[in-house]
Amino acid sequence: MVAKEGYIDVNIFIYWLGGHPIHGERAYQWIKEVEESGRAKYITSSLTIYETLIILAGLTGSSLEDKNFVEEVIKALTGLRNLVITPLTVEDTMEAAKLMKDYDIDYEDALHLATALRNRVDAIISNDKDFDKTPLKRIF
Repeated sequence: MVAKEGYIDVNIFIYWLGGHPIHGERAYQWIKEVEESGRAKYITSSLTIYETLIILAGLTGSSLEDKNFVEEVIKALTGLRNLVITPLTVEDTMEAAKLMKDYDIDYEDALHLATALRNRVDAIISNDKDFDKTPLKRIF
């Protein structure tokens, strides 16, 4: 099995796809790193696809009823070479409730943390400082 380099947090995809004026270029560099890395070194959760759709829809005024918008976002994420999209499990949802208390983070972050820990990832690519409270090394 190839060692996993890191878990890609949803904000990386938002900054990249949304063309964020401050963080967009840095996010794009991470996307390039994922694409150029060896196979299966970076992962994210299937939850990330949904969160990316929700957030981008809010930022752009799009709707989840817009099939073209939904398809574009899904293709952008699932089309990234070398990114593993791992399913969110029932166990992750239960573990996240525990991790919320252990690390004083919200449920959304705890879901990503639970998924990362289940997949034995040591680092998270994110600018969310809440992950500094967790056992993951935060990189941005």
